Amino acid sequence: MLLLSFFVLAELLSQVSGSSLFKVWIYYAGNACDGTPYNTYAESDTSCTIASCFEDGNTSATGVGVAWVDCTSDYKTSARDAFKSSPYIFVEAFSDPSCQTLSYAQGFFASGNCEGSPNLNSSEAAHVIAKLQPDGSATLQYYHHSTCDGSYLYATYSASVDVLGTHECDENWSKWYYVDGDDSFHPSTSSSASPSIDEDTTTDHSGGIKTSTVVGIVVGGGLVLVLVGLGYCCCSRRSTAKLPAESETQQLPTASLQSRDTASLDIASCGQTGLWNDDIITAKRIPRDKVRVKKLISRGAFGEVYEGVFNGKRVAIKMLLPETRAQLQHVNDFLGEAKMTASMDHPHVVSFVGVAWDALSDVCVVLEFMDGGDLRVLLSKYEESRRPVGFDAQKTTIALHVCHALTYLHSLMPPVIHRDLKSRNILLNRAMEAKITDFGISRERLDQTMTAGVGTSLWMAPEVMLGERYDVKADMFSFGVVLSELDVHTLPYTHAKEQTRDLNGRRQPDAAILQQVAMGTLRVEFSDTCLRSIVELGHACISLNPSDRPTAAEALYRLQMIMSREMA
Repeated sequence: MLLLSFFVLAELLSQVSGSSLFKVWIYYAGNACDGTPYNTYAESDTSCTIASCFEDGNTSATGVGVAWVDCTSDYKTSARDAFKSSPYIFVEAFSDPSCQTLSYAQGFFASGNCEGSPNLNSSEAAHVIAKLQPDGSATLQYYHHSTCDGSYLYATYSASVDVLGTHECDENWSKWYYVDGDDSFHPSTSSSASPSIDEDTTTDHSGGIKTSTVVGIVVGGGLVLVLVGLGYCCCSRRSTAKLPAESETQQLPTASLQSRDTASLDIASCGQTGLWNDDIITAKRIPRDKVRVKKLISRGAFGEVYEGVFNGKRVAIKMLLPETRAQLQHVNDFLGEAKMTASMDHPHVVSFVGVAWDALSDVCVVLEFMDGGDLRVLLSKYEESRRPVGFDAQKTTIALHVCHALTYLHSLMPPVIHRDLKSRNILLNRAMEAKITDFGISRERLDQTMTAGVGTSLWMAPEVMLGERYDVKADMFSFGVVLSELDVHTLPYTHAKEQTRDLNGRRQPDAAILQQVAMGTLRVEFSDTCLRSIVELGHACISLNPSDRPTAAEALYRLQMIMSREMA
């Protein structure tokens, strides 16, 4: 009978977990939460709390920093209610190519004018023009400046008429919707009625059961839980087995998922081999209740970084996204990154402080806090302020520090390939000392051929793009791209995108750019005022043939010579 009750409860919890709770940020211009919002942002949050109009520090870069927080199981309806009769573009972003696992959903006021955008990641653009084009497609143009001047264009995303009408999963793992002032979709690609924003033709991310049903299930399930709990208490007295999770848990801003998946994860950790039992991880484990999480710094496709405090010291706290915290593979990969970082010991690699958890679904990695931000933010400021391009002593020092770190990584036995070196993964302190971070996809160099396509595309070496064999020289290509960024301040290949627009004035898509890079017909630019020695080093690093690229040690020597002879 007890076993039957357990299976009944498991089924009930399974149905309840299908109805997720979402936190929806609604952002307004001015200092009052009225009128039409310029943006909505929704993500799963089981501990969501409604908040009335308040100033939000994450939008400080936009100058329009008031927000309202709604908690709902239907984020689409919440967005529709917020925009009222105003047109908007709605995008669901997923963490998989089949668009099954939602990462977040965002609504953009489709005014065709320069609007604010929540600056959830300080390295992202702060203003957006959302617009329905005359041909029926939709575009989102991101800018680094409130004027939305063309010279500050950061990125453009678009959806065709077909994608808007069918809401199919696009190449960027997203689904698009356009809602005009009368709550109807535009346009429809078939003779049948357009699907409602509340009706997804492939998956339902807003839950499949009503709130009243959930309440009934929870109440009924609670009674079963009492019976199961009594049986468990009797049985547990006869067993000395313990889960790795400790008895007390601390509530996080985005709380760990208290669901059947979470329970399964912790139970699995008892019976499976995982990195939570690794000697390095256990040696670096710190008390979870000593880690105090404060404000959100950034949010990416796979994780979040918060500012916090540990033992009275300012730290950075890295966590998985709420929707992936209950997945054993994600947790194990996350701990793999922690182990990799913990094994590093170099003045130009961000220091590892420790790893903490009460339950494995609540793992966080504590790192050194770099109060100068990332290099991409600094270069964007240089671009916005029209700072002269070229290399000076400060930029050369940053390049030197990065090269020191690469030399260290590549000298380890076996060598470590970073595989995602870019300006956003180079952090600075107030003294302008540079350190590299984010070893999420770094791997020790193994004997077998390494062909996995990883890294961030615009910094990626051609051999990695093409799925060919690669080694530490892939990092040197990325370093050459970073040298170009340091010189001209813009993102890689911006010059090519600007110079090769189509008949409609649209810039080349990244796919076309990368194809040219892989074929050797396009490379990053260096300014006319840049030191010839830096240009030569940069061109050597981005050589199409990996064997023609310098090693990190060789590049380091050349930079040291440049520093002593040309920067003295």
